[in-house]
Amino acid sequence: MRAERYGENSSAGEKLKVVAIGASEQTRRIKEAVARRAYEIFQSRGSSRSNELEDWRQAEAELMRPRCSGQMSIDGTVWVGLDGTIFKDGTVEIWIAPRKMTICGTPHMSNMNAYGKDTGACCRVGMIFHALDLAVEIDPSCVTAKFRGPSLQILLRKAQTKQVKPQEEARAAAA
Repeated sequence: MRAERYGENSSAGEKLKVVAIGASEQTRRIKEAVARRAYEIFQSRGSSRSNELEDWRQAEAELMRPRCSGQMSIDGTVWVGLDGTIFKDGTVEIWIAPRKMTICGTPHMSNMNAYGKDTGACCRVGMIFHALDLAVEIDPSCVTAKFRGPSLQILLRKAQTKQVKPQEEARAAAA
């Protein structure tokens, strides 16, 4: 499943790339990015083989940093919002599957972590990811994404559930 289209313009005039990608492909892409970053960390330490797990965890922490986001279900839609200022303008991609969404992009070049310490990590990281498991099944072809000020707002239409007629239900139970 892969269909590309661009969402509405942001206030900065950028387009948001919305791509229908299966959940397993989203996971594979994230793991591939983490593996690349873990290898860079491994090489930067002189290729010492004793810290592979530590390298992997550091790479995950840099790429999958927790982000504050909100989800709300309203009638036939699911609303997701998060701080869009964490991403560089023009780099945001939204990957959609029926039960999973990943928002990714290049981080701003801030070298400060949440505690004000200079980490330098953001300068080395190509993309950061925010993966969300969705509580309801959505239709990947019906997505609206836009910036409202500093917020990235995404509206997802819930998938239509097939209505089973009582006679069909009775036949299925008897079979």
